Amino acid sequence: MKKCLFLLMLAALAACGEDEYHYPPVKLEYLTGYSDGNATLQSIRTDQGEVLPVWRDGTGLSFTPDSLMRMVTNYEMAEEGAILYAAVAAIAPVPLTEDKFTDGIKTDPAEILSIWMGQDYLNIVLNIKRQNGTHLLHFIEDKVEEDGNRTDVHLRLYHDAGGDVPAYTSRAYLSVPLQPYARKDGGITRVYFSLNTYEGATETYKFDYTPQS
Repeated sequence: MKKCLFLLMLAALAACGEDEYHYPPVKLEYLTGYSDGNATLQSIRTDQGEVLPVWRDGTGLSFTPDSLMRMVTNYEMAEEGAILYAAVAAIAPVPLTEDKFTDGIKTDPAEILSIWMGQDYLNIVLNIKRQNGTHLLHFIEDKVEEDGNRTDVHLRLYHDAGGDVPAYTSRAYLSVPLQPYARKDGGITRVYFSLNTYEGATETYKFDYTPQS
């Protein structure tokens, strides 16, 4: 069983005091990137469903052939296509049932900075308190229940802090794939996502999902 190590994105746009300088219209968004048979990033899909060719890829990310990757990306649009400046691969494994975690379940605390529904993904930005240890993040599928024209999916954050000291706060980017839970009859999938907080409580967020692709 593979666990995904969280990745931090420490990118920011620099400020400039010269009024005559104009920055390009750069966006920072969750995207899905698609590679070709040569492991070259060919296109991106926004969470608004727009598919764009990649004209220039400056992210430095490594792709496998004919694959997709969920990314948080700084990019702008040109006539020739998208120009990607920087990106980090989001943590986006398909949720696993508890029995698939051979070393047991870890639910160390974290803090939701923001959470929202993207296209076929639940996007999450986490704050994690850490020092210099390795943190492992994944998604736990607790149960899936059918209720007429609605499917209830109960998910939980897997977080193994590895005993790291909570010295400062870092940011982690996650994206839960929801297509495995999509109904094919036009019904609704109701997603419940829970995690333990640093205050000792359990927070649960609820979203309704209908497939977009």
